Amino acid sequence: MAALRTFAIVALGALALGACTPQAGAPEAAPAGEGGVSFPREMSAADRASCTAGGGTVQRRGRIQAEQCVHAFADAGRQCTDSAQCQGKCIGEAVDTAAAGGSVGQCQADDRLFGCYAEIKGGKAVNAICVD
Repeated sequence: MAALRTFAIVALGALALGACTPQAGAPEAAPAGEGGVSFPREMSAADRASCTAGGGTVQRRGRIQAEQCVHAFADAGRQCTDSAQCQGKCIGEAVDTAAAGGSVGQCQADDRLFGCYAEIKGGKAVNAICVD
């Protein structure tokens, strides 16, 4: 009986490992992060076509260098003191705006913002964040 139980456990383990084998033509997945969640590193052909048809470009972004559809903003780099002045966010450094007499930022370049920045609202740096 013990031998049969051991055989069953080994067989189930082999089946489980076989299910983890990547399928031919499947997008490459990133290593699992916190919580065991992983994301594809490469976009499917259909997603690539949809991206370019919508005016985007496929670029590798973020810490895991996953392919993403990126849309540039027409006002990229323009000086701003509030996100209402930009297509995206008005971004700058997280600094003490009281000491500096207010913050001036730049309109973000595209819709895939990575790195460390603070959003500028009403001439003040708020919501500082780092996005990997």
